Amino acid sequence: MTNSAQSSSCGVGFICNIHGAASHEIVAKGVEAVANLTHRGAVGADGKTGDGSGILIRLPRKFFRREIQQLSSPFPAEDALAVGVFFLYGNAEQEIESIIESYELIPLGWRDVPTNDNAAGSAALAAKPRIRHLFIDVSRIARLERAVRLYLARRAIERTCGTSAYIPSLSADVISYKGMLVATHLAEFYPDLDDNELESPFCMFHQRFSTNTSPDWTLAQPFRVLAHNGEINTIQGNRNWMATLEQVMHHDAFGGRMDRLLPLLSHEESDSASLDRITELLILSGFPPEHAVMMCIPPAWENEPLDRKKKAFFEFHSLLMKPWDGPAAVAFTDGETIGAHMDRNGLRPLRYTLTEDGILVLGSEMGMVDLGQKAIKEKGRLGPGETIAVNLTKGNIRFTDQIVEELASQKPYGDWLDTHRIRLEDKHVPTKATATDIIRKQVAFGYTAEEIGHSLKDMAGTGKEPVWSMGDDTPLPPLAERPQLLFRYFKQKFSQVTNPPIDPIREQMVMSLRINMGPKKNLLFHTAEHARRFGIASPVLNEGQIREIESQTAFPVSKISITYARTAMDLSRAVVELQRTVIDAVNSGAEIIILSDIDISDTNIAIPSLLAFSASYKALNSERLTNKASVIMETGEARDTHHLACLIGYGASAVYPYL
Repeated sequence: MTNSAQSSSCGVGFICNIHGAASHEIVAKGVEAVANLTHRGAVGADGKTGDGSGILIRLPRKFFRREIQQLSSPFPAEDALAVGVFFLYGNAEQEIESIIESYELIPLGWRDVPTNDNAAGSAALAAKPRIRHLFIDVSRIARLERAVRLYLARRAIERTCGTSAYIPSLSADVISYKGMLVATHLAEFYPDLDDNELESPFCMFHQRFSTNTSPDWTLAQPFRVLAHNGEINTIQGNRNWMATLEQVMHHDAFGGRMDRLLPLLSHEESDSASLDRITELLILSGFPPEHAVMMCIPPAWENEPLDRKKKAFFEFHSLLMKPWDGPAAVAFTDGETIGAHMDRNGLRPLRYTLTEDGILVLGSEMGMVDLGQKAIKEKGRLGPGETIAVNLTKGNIRFTDQIVEELASQKPYGDWLDTHRIRLEDKHVPTKATATDIIRKQVAFGYTAEEIGHSLKDMAGTGKEPVWSMGDDTPLPPLAERPQLLFRYFKQKFSQVTNPPIDPIREQMVMSLRINMGPKKNLLFHTAEHARRFGIASPVLNEGQIREIESQTAFPVSKISITYARTAMDLSRAVVELQRTVIDAVNSGAEIIILSDIDISDTNIAIPSLLAFSASYKALNSERLTNKASVIMETGEARDTHHLACLIGYGASAVYPYL
């Protein structure tokens, strides 16, 4: 793929009539806007294959009434029509209809979506699915339950049909037109988009730049509720966190069918697709879309001069959800509200223009749409962590302060935190270890004179991580002559090409090392009990802090040795015994587990700390217990930032690197 110098990120945005008036002009302007963002995506050598582009609009019932009549199918009540968009890679129609019917939905017939293949490149055509619409009568389902019922049906189809069917949208509110296309060819490929009866009060659009994955029809955006410009650098941790929360997740809206939604996320999908799935789940559980997005991508609230009520709102949510962190500009909609949100760093641009007659255009840059002679009422941009939301029913626009004020007033978050949250004090106590004991343990853990004399001494003296040259001639661990620590086999995996460096001033303002420990609660409900967490300012502990954690009684603690007698067993048996011990401890009520190798000696060998932690975490996950306890690693093995990052990145709540 080739791209222009400006193609450092996707293009995203929306256009809407804030009063909710539907028109074809809105759709046409949305198509125009995404076409003008073509430079934000890559283009194949054939000039027509793109990373992906698309739009999401409100379901145009007038347009589909005509199409259904052509099928000689009865048109349901005006508000009882749902339409599914299907990318089919096999003959799955009969199976899909059967699943739809099992959820008390009535299939009315299939429509082959008209496409102009001349508008797609050779690479796109080689991977092109059959694109079909399925018309569905949802009149048997109560109005407030329709979105959830369609969601359950879609998840069932995804689980049953696998890769033979992908569903861009299945909804009574919105519909998607997208593909592996260059944005300038989107309307040419889909003739529907030029039909004057295709009307909507909003059009959300996206031009993709495939930073982390290859171009694919299924990865084109918008997704079901989001269009996302950015990278989620914490995606593996986010997916692991959601896998933990699945163990206790339930909601009345899904009845007894919650197990049919699991697993919520796939490691095979893009980072944006995973974020869309979680946001959609929160919206279907009753959260307003702006609330759902803020839960996933919170602003930098820790150091902001917010009042107590607003700060408590964000602090409470930090106990429930790990931030989906990374540079991001997000547009979102549930069909009634449309809005946008920026990440805490503000590393992706979002600008907006509002006309006197109520047309709002928001996107990655100005000038996407020719507004002609329309009088401009307001112009602006979203700053770091800011949100805009338009209620298309009420015709009002709300910005960050008003949105947060309304959300923070819904529950007594501050009272809940004051009553239930425990904070770890920053205590320092002198170590009791002798110099001889320290040296022996350093030898046991493979410390070198170079590490002690240069790396550790320099960090201790300056309080900073040492800066090394760009070249690294260290052999790969499997090729090294000397044994290597397990940490050396793991390196960070995330998109670095479009992430600008963060200066120390911004880092101090917008980044946090805050960690919360203790049992995890159901994300889909908010109660006072959710605030019962143990908060620490940093995941790197000193001796005073680890001893305070051991001595407190609010959260039962179990300290487990990860050493084993060299004469009694081998490493594999020691790991199995450790897993069994950890499971027994949690089943006995422990809410904080401390894995420790501090008793390493000439007779006791330590399991490598990363292996010990990951084996323990895997065992808890297999027993569906990871939600019940947090794990701390007390180890003499970890001594540089990469070691700490591995342990914390793979799920340790905190590390006490006692050597």
